[in-house]
Amino acid sequence: MTATDVMQRLYDAFAAGDRDALGTLIGDTDWVEATGGPYGGRYRGLGEVAANVFGPIARDVVDFTAVPDEIVSVGEDRALGLGFYRGMTANGPLEIRFAHLATVDEQRITHVEQFTDTHEWRQATGV
Repeated sequence: MTATDVMQRLYDAFAAGDRDALGTLIGDTDWVEATGGPYGGRYRGLGEVAANVFGPIARDVVDFTAVPDEIVSVGEDRALGLGFYRGMTANGPLEIRFAHLATVDEQRITHVEQFTDTHEWRQATGV
């Protein structure tokens, strides 16, 4: 399985709310959420990511999605997902571009770094 395949599995598991698959994929990952954004920081493993990123986003954004338009290979063990976050906030519709760079070791993602417009996130969520 290629790094792009594993990255696609992450997006699929997130969209399906498949906690078991997420646990397998990012159970012990090093996750970096963009500094300056409402959920910014460095988190370790699914528990911290769920508590500091997924949970707060679910609270702040109704019908949230993170759908990649494309996933490209970056060397042998990394993939870059490019797409849009979408949903509805108290301040109106949310549509913000993202890039997620993931490092893969076999079928697990060991590192994720998010790149996004943190100012747009703060305006959309009011956080």
